[in-house]
Amino acid sequence: MTDSNPLILYDISSPIEPRSYAPNPSKARLALSFKCVPFKTTWVDILDISDVRKGLGCPAARKFDDGSDYYTLPMLQNPASGRVIGDSFDIANYLEDMFPDSGGCLFPPDFTRTGLDYESPNKDTAFFAPLTSNQGSKNEAYARFNMHVDATFSAHVVLVGQYLPFNPNTAEAVRALFVKRAHLSSWDDISVQGEAREQLKAAFKVALTSLAQLFMVHETGPYLEGKQATYADLIVGGWLNMLSATMPEEEWKDFRTWHSGVFARLHDALQENYFECK
Repeated sequence: MTDSNPLILYDISSPIEPRSYAPNPSKARLALSFKCVPFKTTWVDILDISDVRKGLGCPAARKFDDGSDYYTLPMLQNPASGRVIGDSFDIANYLEDMFPDSGGCLFPPDFTRTGLDYESPNKDTAFFAPLTSNQGSKNEAYARFNMHVDATFSAHVVLVGQYLPFNPNTAEAVRALFVKRAHLSSWDDISVQGEAREQLKAAFKVALTSLAQLFMVHETGPYLEGKQATYADLIVGGWLNMLSATMPEEEWKDFRTWHSGVFARLHDALQENYFECK
């Protein structure tokens, strides 16, 4: 892979691009930068994702609770081979297999496995788009960690739902699509304010306690393994990037103080070292 023929990352377009905000595309972006693999971004409006994905012959990696296909991003395309990968965890495995000697090792063999047995307090939550388990895949312990981290953050993502940066010309249609997907009566149901919001933030803080403690095992930090980042850190980092991009400023500042600031330190380190906007 060369700078003249880079991989193509398909990410969700927004008014804040080249900033990425959705968690799974952010995981892929972090992994690409971590592996020092040249890539460029193709931005896709939410309403166009299904057509773009089908056009590349990339099947849906997830389904809705009614069993229908959920076409979402990221996708990674290798122009040299024509290969298209349509799941963030599969993308990480692909990058490690294809570029083992480039950048860092996403799944290092000589590691303590700190945190990989994490169990989300929200693991039994029913989501309108059930989480991907990637069961049976390579590096399955990381796949399990990914699913449990997704459960914890997804259970509280309504905190930023009303602040998602949709493109103005399609925002109304996208909101209608989200309302339909989530079986809501109107977009107003996504807006959580006042005492209900304070209660949800408090619940989120509590829910993050056991995950935060895992980042305190190695005092050197800021990663689960201490000074060495692995894909597990990038998984959490994808969600932290979303919060940093979508939370009201004062709430994000408050979030950064939670649990002795472990998530703030992780976010800052990942943003500085591995988050590239292209």
